[in-house]
Amino acid sequence: MTDSELRGARIILRPLTIDDLSVLEGIVTQPGVQPWWTDTSRSGLAAALLDAPDTSSWAVIIQGALAGAVSAFDTGWPPGTSVGLAIVLGDAWQDHGLGTESLSVLVGHVIGERGVHRFTVDPAAANTRAIRAYEKLGFRSVGVMRQSEPAPGGVWRDCMLMDLLSAEFVDRSAG
Repeated sequence: MTDSELRGARIILRPLTIDDLSVLEGIVTQPGVQPWWTDTSRSGLAAALLDAPDTSSWAVIIQGALAGAVSAFDTGWPPGTSVGLAIVLGDAWQDHGLGTESLSVLVGHVIGERGVHRFTVDPAAANTRAIRAYEKLGFRSVGVMRQSEPAPGGVWRDCMLMDLLSAEFVDRSAG
């Protein structure tokens, strides 16, 4: 995926760099983020956001500040037809539609650039904030994947598998 700067009404997505990891380390330990993020170390963030194969990640910039990150990564078969998404957004920026806008900008970009047919996400089943944000874009629940992700504290948690067909995408990039 092209690693170019992308813009919404209130957000800018720019390619994520290694220099962003120190700020992201602080973001993933915030009270509204930490329960949903498994590895909060710099190396864990680098592995998930910068070093993972077939993954492109962008810094979410809001009012000039690094507020989080979004990622898109190839999934499924044949390659390039299905893309998984991930987002992390700091506490101060949650509950304002900024996560939805960030994901909308990214989904619109990936559809336009690659003609992707399907998107998937797998938030923790208890993460209702994330699930609502995905639903605003047209994502639907496919089902619950039992004990599919390690959670902080060494326990396993259920995740909700959600998907979106490109034709069902609801563009929320205008804010």
